[in-house]
Amino acid sequence: MTTQERAVVTGRTRQIVILLDRLVAWLGRHWLLTMNLFIGLYVGGAALAPTLMAAGVEGPGRILYTLYSFTCHQLPQRSYYLFGPQGFLSSYNLDQVLAAGADINNLRAFVGTPAMGFKLGNAHRLTAIYWSLFLGGLLFALVRRRGRPKPLPAYVYLLLIAPMFFDGVTQMINDVTPWGWRTYNAWAVWLTRGAFPQNFYVGTAIGSLNWLLRTVTGALFGLATVGLAYPYLDEGFTDIREQAERQVHRAEEPEGEV
Repeated sequence: MTTQERAVVTGRTRQIVILLDRLVAWLGRHWLLTMNLFIGLYVGGAALAPTLMAAGVEGPGRILYTLYSFTCHQLPQRSYYLFGPQGFLSSYNLDQVLAAGADINNLRAFVGTPAMGFKLGNAHRLTAIYWSLFLGGLLFALVRRRGRPKPLPAYVYLLLIAPMFFDGVTQMINDVTPWGWRTYNAWAVWLTRGAFPQNFYVGTAIGSLNWLLRTVTGALFGLATVGLAYPYLDEGFTDIREQAERQVHRAEEPEGEV
């Protein structure tokens, strides 16, 4: 490093620059841990909201529901419930949440009751997406120990995420039209020749076709995103780390060296 370069970053400024470079190097080395912790906190917060409600701490619980409402529609008939009568996870059809007191004109505001449990901050699909991102991140950490994984080919990624968009678009059309294509799923009855019970084809509760499609397509989206994005992120953060470590090394060179 030249004398002129040393004059630019000396004293307190130099220490701050070194500290920032070290932080960048740490993030470059531990980006996957940081990502997994962030997503883990996110899915944990979605479960904390019903936990607080069940414990009678409604103020913070409703604040969490409000925060999560910016990322999810939180429709009660498409959500999991904790502390309900069906065991660890419960879910309900539209007629059941309406009978429990939900307002048909403001379904999102219904969070549950002590008798039926309280819904997660995320609905079925987003729950599947974020849990698969979290579990996929842990799996990526294990695979990376044997060498840097290659990214998923773009065409494979598109094939894996296409079902979610098809499911989401058809559900959205169903919600704004009277056709009932996804309400009764007559197309699925025809494809399967009615091989399953009637309650499999209708409704949104656990065990229904609509719940299954949201869960599977959401999980495929999350795992495919890990397979495509994480190898690129790993490569990028490795370059960032190496550059930051070189800058720290140069900044910490003794004053007599040039």
